[in-house]
Amino acid sequence: MTEKDTESDPATWKAPQCPFTIEYSPRTLDDIRLAVADAFFSLPRGGAEIGGILLGRRLKGRLTIEDYVALECEHAFGPSFALSPRDQDRLAELLATAEQNPDRLKPVGWYHSHTRSEIFLSEADQDLHNRYFPEPWQVALVLKPHTFHATRAGFFFREPDGSIHGTASYQEFELAPLAVRQLPSGVAPATESAPFVRLGRGPDPGGAVIAVEAEEAAQEAAPATEPASEMQPGDAPLPSFLAPPAGRKSRWFVAVLAITIGLAILAAAYQTRNLWLPGLTAMFRNAPELSVGLNVTDSDGQLQIQWDGNSPTVRQATNAILEIDDGLVPWEVQLDARHLRAGTFVYGRQSERVDIKLAIHLVGGQQAHGATSFLGRLPERKPPPEDPEIRKQRDALAEEAAKLKSDLAAEVARTRKLANSLDEVKKALQEQQRKRMENQSPER
Repeated sequence: MTEKDTESDPATWKAPQCPFTIEYSPRTLDDIRLAVADAFFSLPRGGAEIGGILLGRRLKGRLTIEDYVALECEHAFGPSFALSPRDQDRLAELLATAEQNPDRLKPVGWYHSHTRSEIFLSEADQDLHNRYFPEPWQVALVLKPHTFHATRAGFFFREPDGSIHGTASYQEFELAPLAVRQLPSGVAPATESAPFVRLGRGPDPGGAVIAVEAEEAAQEAAPATEPASEMQPGDAPLPSFLAPPAGRKSRWFVAVLAITIGLAILAAAYQTRNLWLPGLTAMFRNAPELSVGLNVTDSDGQLQIQWDGNSPTVRQATNAILEIDDGLVPWEVQLDARHLRAGTFVYGRQSERVDIKLAIHLVGGQQAHGATSFLGRLPERKPPPEDPEIRKQRDALAEEAAKLKSDLAAEVARTRKLANSLDEVKKALQEQQRKRMENQSPER
């Protein structure tokens, strides 16, 4: 659960399974949320996933998150937050720099976004966590942005036995947009070449976006027309760049005319809303959200093909066809509704490029499509180490086979010797019989 009194106070995250309490600055997580939302809307079909380092302090029974450092991922393997060797080198440099932070803010974990899957730690995420954040008190934060709802998040940690519950966060929470801090009211003191700064939050489906505009206002010295003591707050003269140019009243007339015509069109549409509004509402209500969130990651040659099994598109589906092109003959996998809602499929790739397409069949004959590709080198295939017991049995069998071969050769030689002896005995008997017959024959 999370608790927060005011925006300036730290919020707390607790879970019965976590051996410590996590405190975080709401402003820090709101800045991370804004960066995640910006990357989410940067590309169609799920945007890009980003990540970085969480900075804070380790206290007795508590872990505080007070700042962060973004990691610029080159996305060599696609829009997912999968680190290339150069990204890993950059992460190691950021960690080394953060360890020397003079503010005593040290790396207490890391964060990254999931735009095409739910809040969990994949095997690749856990490998990265164990490699670069090995301390038992370092945590991982996963954020899930949404087009129409608030961003959801969840912490992951090592339990007392060292294991990580990566299938889901014990306590998910929403990151509601924070209000923009207002500038102090009143007239700012006059300075030479002072920039004009305006802060504001515009509409953002997943949160709010801060816009900062700065422009150098030209300072023109002009004689005062009234005594300064008589000028009241709010009576400052209109800047020259906002004053309407003299002799151009026709432009104002055209602008007023355009506004009048626009208001008339809006009034006519409002009066006839009963004719066109029901059909438009029904069209949007019946149209399914054709989003599948297809993405792919590689783990030692095993492609983890994933999609959002809880999306409205998948829940309305009857079946789907998963097509995989691995450079040879493309093959198709028929997915029924139950396997489709599982949201994952594992494929052992045979080439460095794999193209994947997912065609989802919806009720009523509609279809939703998703496509993605993976490009990467094939891992080196090394034979597994041989079991010593198996090697011992193999050597024993080889020795026994050699002995049998030797015994067989001796038996063949003995059989040949016996055959020769038998031939000699036969010849001797035949010779004796011949002589006996000669002795018994009558004399001539």
